[in-house]
Amino acid sequence: MLQVLRGFGFASLALLLLAAGPSVLAFGEVRLGERMHKELLEAGMIYDDEALSAYVEEVGQRLAAVSQDHRRMEYHFFVLDDAAVNALAFPGGYIYISRGLLAYLENESQLAAVLGHEVGHVSARHVARQRRAGRTSSILSVMAGILTGSGAIYQMGQAYGQMLISGYGREMELEADALGAEYLARAGYDPNAMLQVLQVLKDQELFAAQIEQRRPTYHGLYATHPRNDQRLHEVIRLGAANAGTGEYVEPVGDYLAMIDGLPWGDAAADGVVRGSRYYHGRLGIVIDFPEGWNVRDGATTLTAVPPGVSGAAMTVSLEALGQEGGSPEQFITGHLGLEVAAGEAIEVDGMPAYLAVLARQDNAARLQLAAVAFKEGRAYIFRGNNEDSSFDGPFIEGFSETVGSFRNMQAGDRSAATETRVALVQARPGDTFESMARRYRMGRDGADRLRLLNGRYPRGEPRAGDYVKVLR
Repeated sequence: MLQVLRGFGFASLALLLLAAGPSVLAFGEVRLGERMHKELLEAGMIYDDEALSAYVEEVGQRLAAVSQDHRRMEYHFFVLDDAAVNALAFPGGYIYISRGLLAYLENESQLAAVLGHEVGHVSARHVARQRRAGRTSSILSVMAGILTGSGAIYQMGQAYGQMLISGYGREMELEADALGAEYLARAGYDPNAMLQVLQVLKDQELFAAQIEQRRPTYHGLYATHPRNDQRLHEVIRLGAANAGTGEYVEPVGDYLAMIDGLPWGDAAADGVVRGSRYYHGRLGIVIDFPEGWNVRDGATTLTAVPPGVSGAAMTVSLEALGQEGGSPEQFITGHLGLEVAAGEAIEVDGMPAYLAVLARQDNAARLQLAAVAFKEGRAYIFRGNNEDSSFDGPFIEGFSETVGSFRNMQAGDRSAATETRVALVQARPGDTFESMARRYRMGRDGADRLRLLNGRYPRGEPRAGDYVKVLR
């Protein structure tokens, strides 16, 4: 969602609370939740789909009605317009689940498990308990990261487990799991759905680690997979036992039908990554990053990281040009205040630009590159940092080619960047996830992505007649 640098209200509020600490939070959890929700609304982060929103709200209210604080707390449930796999709870009963996570769930019980876990955090007053322990900053930093897109704050926030761990820690997570399982059973859902959801998140982390060529972290929540975590199983069993004998209830709706047509990934109008190429419809730009690099689109900054290399990264941001005018070189040396060791004025797709190697500063990265291109009253700022001397050659080449690829969007680009959606299709006789990934042009890792989407990771296959979630 690359855009002109500006302060998001929600991020500003969260960072203000970070600085102010416990005393600011004492003014009331409900009011705090209301303010944070208002900031999300104003930032356009609430997904606008009346039917899906009503469905999530109704499932959530089933759980809220059996929670331990249902008499004193009014709960509200929303879908975040966020491609990341996320769920979170604000103080005061505001619960959110991202459309990115909805795509990976299989049924209403799993949706209820996610919402029940978050209700557990609120009903156990975990934010207030963290505040008393002086550990509020980690929760708010994650909240701020949703809108700032900061790699430092939110680098792995695209996994739901990291959101939970960075905020609360294992003991509070287990308490939320136990309460969630209890609420599931009381509301008529299968409490084992809690384990199923946690397995989905584990599989997500394994897949991400495979793509990014790193070791899986598991986010520190459990020592092993959920299926092998005895303590996790025990707290969920006890939580369900506390509910007594709950009666099964009919689902609110058909979960898979509700998410059929759900947007996948980022919207092209606000910036979308397709493979190693970045499109932004409103800005009318296209940028090609090196093949195989992991490209992340934040609220104000694009970040690209090469696989298997530590200490190397490339970023792209933009600023509005002021009235002072000048050249891209002057923008680098004057406005940005960077010292150039060597540079060259270039042109990219008819736009004036400047490419530079920066002088080494104390405590700065060993190799620093910068480039600026002017387009329609905006300065597009490319920055590169590399600490690995053995990677200098490929890094310089990749950075230069990325800057050189910067161009105006054409009609064919708009077609290629068309929004992808989740679609429900029936598997044919002989279908495999490999064949379906080819049919729907889902790319190199498409088969594993389909397994993740359909609860069959890492080696499962569809059966003829099964309804399968695909991306098209």
